[in-house]
Amino acid sequence: MNKRVAVGFLVLTFGFFVAFTPQPEIENKLKRVVIDAGHGGKDPGNLGTGRFKTTEKDVTLDVVLQLGKYISDEFPDVEVIYTRDDDSYPTLEDRVSIANSSSADLFISVHCDAFSKSSASGSGSFVMGMHKSDEALRVSMKENASMFMEEDYEEKYGFFDPKDPDTFIALNMRQDIYLDQSLSLSKKIQDQFRERVGRKDRGVKQAGYYVICFTTMPSVLVELGFLTNAKEEEFLNSEEGKSYMSSALFRAFREYKNEVEGVKTTVTTPAPPQPEENNQPLEIANDSNWVEEIVNEKIRKGVKFQIQIMTSSKEIKVSDEEFKGLKKVDEYISSGLYKYSTGCTSDYKKAQKMQKVLRSNGFPGAFIIAFKDGERIQLNEALK
Repeated sequence: MNKRVAVGFLVLTFGFFVAFTPQPEIENKLKRVVIDAGHGGKDPGNLGTGRFKTTEKDVTLDVVLQLGKYISDEFPDVEVIYTRDDDSYPTLEDRVSIANSSSADLFISVHCDAFSKSSASGSGSFVMGMHKSDEALRVSMKENASMFMEEDYEEKYGFFDPKDPDTFIALNMRQDIYLDQSLSLSKKIQDQFRERVGRKDRGVKQAGYYVICFTTMPSVLVELGFLTNAKEEEFLNSEEGKSYMSSALFRAFREYKNEVEGVKTTVTTPAPPQPEENNQPLEIANDSNWVEEIVNEKIRKGVKFQIQIMTSSKEIKVSDEEFKGLKKVDEYISSGLYKYSTGCTSDYKKAQKMQKVLRSNGFPGAFIIAFKDGERIQLNEALK
């Protein structure tokens, strides 16, 4: 059977598969998520610089298990399914099968990148599609290489060539169904990595990863960072770094879930580890000096910092009890979502103090945001 005939056969069989595979219930409810820790067992994945003996399989497993716990703790009604929860090696086919057979509403695959140049850095997200860049092709080829570790890989994956557009004929049959949702989650993930963890944003790209090409639900593959970059390896190898990344993934998941379900999003997000300190009364957040500074800073142009405390797909009245008596709350709209912040200062240290007060008094996911002349900018840009 030549390749073109094989691809044609794939179109028919995959179309049959999509038609008869149990699909997520048609309602705006996210009930089941499959989380995939890349590689595992005999496949270590990408390796670090050697300083920490870091392996991709260990980092991804730690991040995935933390992410799953955050989801289970915050949303006990959401079933969390792992493709692996130990140092085992499910095949690429197994991972797809676990997601499809469970009728999952969402699939998230977590990986770490590597490159020949140690200066390469940043976090990126990928959704299904034909490669639009050399980088997308490079990364997908690297991650798909896991299939060659399987004894019968030619029989299982012989039809799958991520460099050949014909391969995507069958896959495009259902791309339009899930692509928008996959892109929405990917953007949220990148926003969290950039704005909350301060990672370099490598953007959202389309690529031919096997595990997100054959799943029948919104699917995203995430590259946390480069293990071949000494600083990123140290960060991703640390407990703090893994906590930051898993918390960012959780916040993106929560925003996506609430966007899909059309409900409010409150910031009960697990916050990154903070030094222990005595709680300060929330009244400090309404302190007259702080309120006066809001007025003064609003008049002046330039860079200012605020503390974001809540995000919602629907508008919330500032008098709502969820704001816990805060006297001054600002609303702005971004990416179709209502976002709420408080405080205003050009002094970053004051903003940090405000953030700690809010986190200690009912807003554990409060984080600092920055504006310049009224326009939202990246925090690292403001700090420069």
